[in-house]
Amino acid sequence: MSDVQETFISHLIEMRDRLLRAVVVVVVIFICLFPWAQDLYALLAKPLLAALPKGGQMIATEVTTPFFVPIKVTMMTAFL
Repeated sequence: MSDVQETFISHLIEMRDRLLRAVVVVVVIFICLFPWAQDLYALLAKPLLAALPKGGQMIATEVTTPFFVPIKVTMMTAFL
């Protein structure tokens, strides 16, 4: 370890660089997983659908839900 102390600003710059790298990695993984967004959603919804009574189905409670839920699932998967 070196005995040179870095300034507060240099630490902030280092933190910014690391955060930007982390965001870029998550975005790249999200883009790679996006084609399988519906498959990921179906995989997570399968146990819930199995627990519903016969003939039961999941419903969308908002207009944008069928579009945004698979995207949100994919984004959460990208964070893993």
